[in-house]
Amino acid sequence: MSNMTVQDLPAVTTTPCTPGCRCSANEDELFAGSERAYDIVFKGTIDFFAVKAATDLGLFEAMGDGVHELNALAEATGTVPMRLEKFLITLKEIGLARLVEGGWALTPFAVQFFTDPEHHRNLTMVPFVDYISSLVQTFYVNLADVVRGTMDFTSLVPYPPRTREDNVFYETIHRSNVHFPIRMLREHAKMEGITRLLDVGGGIGDISSALCEAFPELNVTLINLPSAVDLVSENVASRGLAERITPLALDMYKEPYPQTQAVMFARILYPMNEQFSTMMLKKAFDALEPGGRVFILDMVISDPQKPNYDYLTHYICSIGMGFSVLEFKDHALYTKVLEGIGFTDVTMNAAYDHVLYQAVKP
Repeated sequence: MSNMTVQDLPAVTTTPCTPGCRCSANEDELFAGSERAYDIVFKGTIDFFAVKAATDLGLFEAMGDGVHELNALAEATGTVPMRLEKFLITLKEIGLARLVEGGWALTPFAVQFFTDPEHHRNLTMVPFVDYISSLVQTFYVNLADVVRGTMDFTSLVPYPPRTREDNVFYETIHRSNVHFPIRMLREHAKMEGITRLLDVGGGIGDISSALCEAFPELNVTLINLPSAVDLVSENVASRGLAERITPLALDMYKEPYPQTQAVMFARILYPMNEQFSTMMLKKAFDALEPGGRVFILDMVISDPQKPNYDYLTHYICSIGMGFSVLEFKDHALYTKVLEGIGFTDVTMNAAYDHVLYQAVKP
């Protein structure tokens, strides 16, 4: 290899592609495809592993409070100044750092999504960084073997979670991106006259808490696993809502739901196939009083122009599972499903990459 010359390289041909080949059909399309291909191979790699390195170095924490001189940052993070400078330039190029009066600071974007997760807890990426990194090392790099059937998916933390620690892991992740779902519900959910709501699989209670704060007459029963109800109680108590939000340990798939005026599935049904979704909605119908309302808040996962990578990170794990109800379901089927069960007055709102379906039990 060391003696190879330009003449030794394979010849590049300009032979046109066969008729109908997309790569020669349209130059604009080809250029757009080239950009997408570069993003797949290079952009994702740099974006994620730069964030992972900055997290491991404690750089986001060190820079979170303002402008810092390079040598001071190097000392705080245990790094080599010349190498750190190149890394900061890389972070600047991808929109995470900026030069300010000879020093370095984070961009507002980086502050929001990669610092102070407790403050930004409903809109932060911090909990995902180590989680995705671990999946990369233990699963994604072996995905070919998974598809071959020689390796299965093994969850990093047991699921369903069994202990308090297991639940802290999952609930911290699940609460980290509910800012816009909460906004969606506050703006579009028809909550007038509803005083009793059943929140099915309601996580740690952030969504229910936000609704209670917006609708003073509302009281919520929140279904979660037995090992998670203490976390729910602690969270709602810290927000002064312990008297209005009651956690209930119940198997939301098998057990009947208590009677109520409204049932909410907030980002619960979106990954489930039509059969499973229908079963859950029938349980809601049976629990509702006449005139009661069902709310279905879903992530959009079936837009062909905008892949949902949040969902894909979970769906791809199902390749290594013996059984999974995950599928790419078009949310438009809800109208047929709801009306087939007996609901009426079906409406749909779309915003923030989510949809909100609402319907009434006659």
